[in-house]
Amino acid sequence: MTFTKSKIATVLSLSLLGIYGCASTTPQNEQAAAGEQVVEDMGGALPDFESDKFFSKLKAEHAKASAVTDTGVTAGSQALKIDFDSVNEANKFKFWPNVKLHPDTGNWNWNAKGSLTLDVTNPTDSTANIILKIADNVGVMGAGDNQLNYALSVPAGETVPVEMIFNGSKRKLDGYWGGEKINLRKLVEFQIFVQGPIDQQSVIVDNFALVDATGDFVEASGAEEVVTGPVPTVLAITDFEKGQDSFISAERSVATTISPVKTDDGAAIDVLFSASNSYPNITFRPDVPWDWSGQGDFNVAFDMVNKSDEPLQLFVRVDDDEHEAFGGTANGVQNSWSGYVTIAPNDEGTYYLSLMPAGDQMVSGMRGEPPKKSYKAQAISYGWGDNNLDLSNIYSMQLYLQNPTADQKLQISSVRLIPNLESDTSRYEGLLDEFGQYTGQDWAQKVKSLEDLQAAGAAELDSLEHPTQLPDRSKFGGWADGPKLEATGFFRAEKVDGKWALVDPEGYLFFVTGLDNIRMDDTVTITGVDFSNKETREGREVASELRNSMFTWLPEYDDVLAESYDYADWIHTGALKKGEVFSFYSANLQRKYQTSREEALKIWKDVTLNRMQDWGFTTLGNWADPKFYDNQQIAYAANGWIFGDHARISTGNDYWGPIHDPFDPEFAVSTRKMAEKVASEVSKDDPWLMGIFVDNEISWGNTKNEANHYGLVVNALSYDIKESPAKAAFTKHLQDKYSSIDALNQSWGTKVTSWADFEVSFDHRSRLSSSMKKDYSEMLQMLSEKYFSTVQAELKKVLPNHMYLGARFADWGVTPEIARGAAPYVDVMSYNLYAEDLNSKGDWSLLPELDKPSIIGEFHFGATDTGLFHGGIVSASNQADRAKKYTHYMQSIVDNPYFVGAHWFQYLDSPTTGRAWDGENYNVGFVSITDTPYQELIDAAKQFNRDLYNLRYKK
Repeated sequence: MTFTKSKIATVLSLSLLGIYGCASTTPQNEQAAAGEQVVEDMGGALPDFESDKFFSKLKAEHAKASAVTDTGVTAGSQALKIDFDSVNEANKFKFWPNVKLHPDTGNWNWNAKGSLTLDVTNPTDSTANIILKIADNVGVMGAGDNQLNYALSVPAGETVPVEMIFNGSKRKLDGYWGGEKINLRKLVEFQIFVQGPIDQQSVIVDNFALVDATGDFVEASGAEEVVTGPVPTVLAITDFEKGQDSFISAERSVATTISPVKTDDGAAIDVLFSASNSYPNITFRPDVPWDWSGQGDFNVAFDMVNKSDEPLQLFVRVDDDEHEAFGGTANGVQNSWSGYVTIAPNDEGTYYLSLMPAGDQMVSGMRGEPPKKSYKAQAISYGWGDNNLDLSNIYSMQLYLQNPTADQKLQISSVRLIPNLESDTSRYEGLLDEFGQYTGQDWAQKVKSLEDLQAAGAAELDSLEHPTQLPDRSKFGGWADGPKLEATGFFRAEKVDGKWALVDPEGYLFFVTGLDNIRMDDTVTITGVDFSNKETREGREVASELRNSMFTWLPEYDDVLAESYDYADWIHTGALKKGEVFSFYSANLQRKYQTSREEALKIWKDVTLNRMQDWGFTTLGNWADPKFYDNQQIAYAANGWIFGDHARISTGNDYWGPIHDPFDPEFAVSTRKMAEKVASEVSKDDPWLMGIFVDNEISWGNTKNEANHYGLVVNALSYDIKESPAKAAFTKHLQDKYSSIDALNQSWGTKVTSWADFEVSFDHRSRLSSSMKKDYSEMLQMLSEKYFSTVQAELKKVLPNHMYLGARFADWGVTPEIARGAAPYVDVMSYNLYAEDLNSKGDWSLLPELDKPSIIGEFHFGATDTGLFHGGIVSASNQADRAKKYTHYMQSIVDNPYFVGAHWFQYLDSPTTGRAWDGENYNVGFVSITDTPYQELIDAAKQFNRDLYNLRYKK
């Protein structure tokens, strides 16, 4: 091989290198629904400063790494000291002194984490400036989008707790760059480095830890993998058996020693790449060019083992013409296709390169994916070169290293063509049967025929008699055997014997149990079809072949079941942005009761109300269809959403979108419209209305880190006062508090030139001083008070007799300031908590201070033993385990004196192929997609509800 170093360096600099950092060094997939926590294998061992093995595996360049046992030790008995070499002006783009940490094997999977933390000590008498970097298997090759950098300064003689936030670049936080495409599931390097010109400096780092991601940052979990053995072969090229052509070109393989070896599985070659050459390589070249044009959709694959003790950064190049050094036109860019991959120490598997341009990213529109074939295989990422190789004329293939710092050994056991693993969509084809159930699995409740469904419908109708309340219940579901308090004719709250309680309209103690989302809205799933005219269905096209292939049956448009088609004008997260949707649940009701959709839904309403009462629930939870409101059978909660053209504020971490700016006068107008809409759906004198929830899981922020805690204020202050009413309110508050801009600067440690400049923008995204945090906290509470007081005022104007049930705080979306601001204005505080129980997650230390009745608005447990691909936000092992977890969770609620109930999310399973809005396909219902009850869960709920008031009040 006769590449020149300057030519390769030019190509790499244009194609790979990030703006800063060492060149040698996830939407991300779709995100989960707010509140989601994903438990995944963490991959390789984390950095452990107590481990001698850790120190033996450190890689230092232009730096010295050592263990220390005194200064800088903040946890355990020793820490990592790094002495960085100086870098002069002439070498600032040549040397980046650094220390690199790698997983012991494989890669780190930090997908469910939101940040890493370190204690950094500067033992010197001058400021230390360092950069932290994480990189995935692509970023370690130099791709800036796949490596995240965070630059920070540590004052002389100080120890600073440092947090590197994995979406810091996205949030435009100071000191961050890169990382837009980083895959947190495949991290292969953590690096600490310095950027020249710089004097010699030292830091000590200790106490490495990972922090869980907040709910609106966690990705959905990956698909279950079904182990299928070795990757199938499309065409064998060589497996190095004796007498077989290996296609190794000795003439063009440079600075490598190639040795045939025997393995347990046959033959292989060991390739020792020498560090004496900048680009050691092994070249495979046939006498006559390979013709692969008839092999279909394939990848070129190498079965390999990294026999070195450090990551091997391997480049792969395929040419469709003779090398330019031998009279051809292939030069690494023209008539060449190049890729790169990092192979972890001792890692073994199949590494494959596509020779075809990448198509559109495959998006299924499902949170949980169907089982996929599992291979020990890893993609070689495309780097640069022709995107249209002549597959009938492949001249050569090279595997090479770039500027290795040590000799490295690679064992290759075969070279072959394999199916294109990236484009295999076969697991999506024919996923659903005619009832919307998974075709690849059987379970006890699965409907096998139309006769099964109709028999269930007949039995349901036979038992349609109106159930009675449980023996100890009042008319409204309160505790008839308990004390009778003041009866106001409406639901209210009162503290009784040190415990908060709701009181029903007749004066009986009342505790909330029930199910959310009793409605058809979330039963629809995307069919993959769209129209140029959605009203007439003209211009029909299959906009997503992948989605459309999932269905073995969908009704013709003249079929009676076609009434269950609808159209989604906008989809939050999915395979399409809009398009046709279909409800198998609705169609199954038609088939079940053998009638029209309109009549089937009437029957479903009656059956559902009877079920709720028979199962012992005291209320219908949030988002019940308004047609359930006036039922005279079971209490219910109403819901309001605030929309409108008022201003918004970003936290920088907005899964559902920026929050309302309550200081905008238009916000009160929007809130009034919300209140009037709710009032149009209910009666202001309806005693069955327990109360009204408004909004849901707003991104108020959280206390995981400083950026999340104060993000709302940080962003609001960065706005122009002319465009942001919140900025105007905050500015006035600060002007009233501080006599002058100099007083503000003195308090905050800032250098704002004037209030006029502050009004235009105060864009401070660095660490906050203690005084700033105090003021920011005040402004957060101001924001909360303004929001909740406005909502309360507008609700009480039109529904004065009913409780305001709050905004349903997610555990990832509430701070102490926000909670304090809400408490004076709500009748009940509401929280959504996905956890094993009330005590295993969340900070409830404010409950005594706030001293308000509280309710859990959402929790659930799901499994994957009934044909769904996702066990929900908190998973159970099977249906029986769901039942046990339900009882345990509810027991933790009744045991807490501040909580007055909890609602399960939700009544129905999600569609198997994902609800249209955002792809949720969770087994979290009390009934399935065929309206079949999950009996274990129902039996557990019935027993708990029978014991409810004795559990709460007779202890």
